[in-house]
Amino acid sequence: MADPEVLYAQKVHFTLLPTTPLVTLEEAEVDPEPVATELDGITECSVSEAADSVDTNYYGGDGYKKNAATLTGLTISLSGHRVRGNPAQDALEGQFRKIGYLHVIRDADATAGLRGKRYKVRVMSFDSGGPSSDVDKLTVSLTGQGAPVAV
Repeated sequence: MADPEVLYAQKVHFTLLPTTPLVTLEEAEVDPEPVATELDGITECSVSEAADSVDTNYYGGDGYKKNAATLTGLTISLSGHRVRGNPAQDALEGQFRKIGYLHVIRDADATAGLRGKRYKVRVMSFDSGGPSSDVDKLTVSLTGQGAPVAV
């Protein structure tokens, strides 16, 4: 039996354009000129894929319906802590109902095309808050707008 693969993301970035260079928080501390695109405070990033289907046979000889898979839908959920002043979180909040790009980097040291994936997404919800005595929690839901691209 194979060992289970640990699912993790080294870095998660959000940009308004697909070609924006990714800038980590550490790089932005050294040189504040490029704005950090890394999402700070994210503790969970889950990507769900689901296929739609259509019925293809209404008069099957065996009495059972058949269907064909059509489109694939992407739903991405982010959660963690709201870090006010984080440029990437602020951009994410500003893109509510608009298009942006989520970059999930699994191995920053890998060669191009193997580092992770870039998802064109629409920001569907941006929730920030929680009990007054707790930290400011963040929950964001994103809907994919096409196929992911290897980065």
